[in-house]
Amino acid sequence: MDNNKLKNYVIIQNLANGLVSPFMSFLAAIIGVPSIGISLVSSASSFFSGIVQLPLRRNRHVGYLLRLSTMLLATLWLTMAFIAYGNPVLYLVTYILIAGVSGVNSFAWSLIMERLSRGSRGRVLATYAFYGSIGGLLATLMTGMLVGDNYVVMHYVFIGSAVLNFANTINIWYIKHMDPDSQVIDGVIMMLRNNRRLTRFLLVNTLFAIVWSFAWPLFPLAQVYLLNMNVEQLAIVNIISGSSTLILQRLVGRWFDRDRRLIMFLGRLLLVTFPLSYALANSVYVIYLANIIAGFTNSASNIAYMSFVYDNSRDRKTAIGLYNLFYGIGTLIGSLVSGALITLIINYAGLRNGIRYMLLGDAAARAVVATLYTSV
Repeated sequence: MDNNKLKNYVIIQNLANGLVSPFMSFLAAIIGVPSIGISLVSSASSFFSGIVQLPLRRNRHVGYLLRLSTMLLATLWLTMAFIAYGNPVLYLVTYILIAGVSGVNSFAWSLIMERLSRGSRGRVLATYAFYGSIGGLLATLMTGMLVGDNYVVMHYVFIGSAVLNFANTINIWYIKHMDPDSQVIDGVIMMLRNNRRLTRFLLVNTLFAIVWSFAWPLFPLAQVYLLNMNVEQLAIVNIISGSSTLILQRLVGRWFDRDRRLIMFLGRLLLVTFPLSYALANSVYVIYLANIIAGFTNSASNIAYMSFVYDNSRDRKTAIGLYNLFYGIGTLIGSLVSGALITLIINYAGLRNGIRYMLLGDAAARAVVATLYTSV
């Protein structure tokens, strides 16, 4: 397997994603997508990505899936640039399609990483996540500098993401031996019944996904209505988060190889920082400061939870599919419940206070559910 081309792939792919992904929920609020639609945008990359993966577990041509999904992503980002952006309905539909294709892409990539990381999960996954963070960080900086509060420029950013995806398709077109070792495919019910440790982890992770995603539709509302942020400021938030991740990624990877359970617990517990910061901040500088913590939580998310799935399953294809399916269902539930409740809470408490109360409640829920990771 050509490791250099795979490293180039993860850099370019994160560059393409970093140009656009951090801003999609924010842009949905800007162009007038309703609160339930914002909930779908916020959870699309998890839910629609997750539901496409389980049926793919019998496909042995992982390299083909990676190439095809990358090419389709390029086409869909062009669709977003020329047709969908600015129209709330088309924007939502196109982004859901992008999320589904991204699920195929991430499934193929996860299988490749499982094979590469055997024997040293934390170190290898952290190394590839490090290269990915470089691409995402540079891209987010570029988008923030180009767009600011001139949202029309996003058309050109979407085109840029499409071009990078096309380039990455060419990059991996002739890589050989990307497919993982063939293995027996377990039935879903059989796996859940026979592997109690994995089943318990999936249930805990799904419950956390619900409370985690509950805040996702609230963040763009807080950015627009509480802090009056623009794309440049949102880019700075992501640059701080990305820089911190870049610094801590390999350290957390080494720490994870020594104490997995502690990293899994702290990786979830410290996520209370973000709803708390948006609920209590009176300035965007508080958000900047809070996102230093993201270096640890992002690093843990890049390594710990998928590693648990790799190391506690015989049939990794089915296990990865189940992990992403349950996680996606959890994020959809949390986001939709939040999107439905926000209208009721705003009618009772007002827009600004309603957003703050819901964020504070979610912070408390995250802290409680995070403790469950100490028992998996």
